[in-house]
Amino acid sequence: MPSWHTQQDAARAQPTGPRQPAPIPFDVEAVFPELAGTSREVTLLHPRAGQPGPGDSSIGGPLLWPADEAWPTCAEPDHYKPLDAPVGPEPVTMVPVVQLYAQDVPGLAFPPGTDLLQILWCPLVHEDDRYAANPRLH
Repeated sequence: MPSWHTQQDAARAQPTGPRQPAPIPFDVEAVFPELAGTSREVTLLHPRAGQPGPGDSSIGGPLLWPADEAWPTCAEPDHYKPLDAPVGPEPVTMVPVVQLYAQDVPGLAFPPGTDLLQILWCPLVHEDDRYAANPRLH
């Protein structure tokens, strides 16, 4: 079994830049004709373990946040943890999900004068959710 240092060195040797996805092995529009004409460019995220800082694009990493701006909260009533009673009326701190800088996602259009997209969500379930994976976004 390789030592921990050998595994760590191998992880550092892996490429860190953009990765090209494998080509799709069939013509999507031929298999799904109803999708004809709806294609568009996308960015495929390839998160890797690391120690991102607030100045890095990341999934679940720390966000660049102004010191004088309050952290967002979810103040909707009746949010709850699955299988538990409502947490209720006090606000719940939003959780960082993703932070993307414009230079890391060249195909993503940002409003003029901006270069950062941050998504936070409420980690709890809400009364009107039909599915648990319907978080409140900020």
